[in-house]
Amino acid sequence: MIWSTLLHPSLDVVYRLPELQGGSEYRDCSCTQVPFDKGLNVARVVHALGEEVHVAGIVPEYGLKRFADMLDANGIVHRLFPVPGDLRVTTTILESETRGRTRIAATPLVIPSRLQHDFTGFIARQMKSGDYWCFSGDLPRGFSDNAFSVLLDAGSEQRCQTLLDTSGVPLQKGVRSRPTIIKPNLSELENFFGEQVRGVHHIALKGKRLLDMGITYIFISLGADGMIALHKNDCILCSAPSVEVLSSEGSGDALVAGVLVALKRQFSFTETCRLAVACGSAKTVCKGPAGINPDTVWQFMEEVRITSV
Repeated sequence: MIWSTLLHPSLDVVYRLPELQGGSEYRDCSCTQVPFDKGLNVARVVHALGEEVHVAGIVPEYGLKRFADMLDANGIVHRLFPVPGDLRVTTTILESETRGRTRIAATPLVIPSRLQHDFTGFIARQMKSGDYWCFSGDLPRGFSDNAFSVLLDAGSEQRCQTLLDTSGVPLQKGVRSRPTIIKPNLSELENFFGEQVRGVHHIALKGKRLLDMGITYIFISLGADGMIALHKNDCILCSAPSVEVLSSEGSGDALVAGVLVALKRQFSFTETCRLAVACGSAKTVCKGPAGINPDTVWQFMEEVRITSV
């Protein structure tokens, strides 16, 4: 079973206007409201690829029904841990005439630290040997910096395969618990090592250091340039297909979903990389937070170029 965790659920509100002018009033605007979380992005793509996925995570009590109804509508099984408060609202204003994009994000909900222990126990009770668990995004406000480490240790005790996709101090501390898989981007890799990393061979060298720390799979996303991946003695550069990008939002989460599905299906390392990059590329040709088109993924898999480093 693949599990994806929700740690920062929000309500994404998108307004579409011809042009935004300060001090003006706008009525009857086109507006969409969509529940959002990085873990939700991952789950949508896993589901679109035909693999069963469960979602577990934190949801403020006043947004619980909205998230539960959305997951039910998408046929995704969920285990939600309610906390006091309401969903954070993120507002985006898109201007059709100027192609401007304004984004306003409310302050994240602060969760009482006493709930961290309860939440960890809640997650640990869902874990079973052989399951794949994805922990992505930032930690909730109020949780300690080692919260991912605690969750990863729980997964290790239950013999689960774990994936960590985060940054900063939580990544530094999380790596010490040796997750099965990590997916830093180039900026996160540089922050992790505290130095500028440039060039394929330099990136590969840093990836090798992460392997030496006990991580089984390293996937370093490079945006439009694809990905460098390492496993055992293999280090490969995966070049993404050339596509017309409509939106890069969620492409990293789609890549994560591809990794999870491929490993769950016991793909070879090379084919795992192909599927991951194809999923990331397929997401860039879609608008909005919905999943991806599987037919596009299979097409793009054939176009991913693999080079040994």
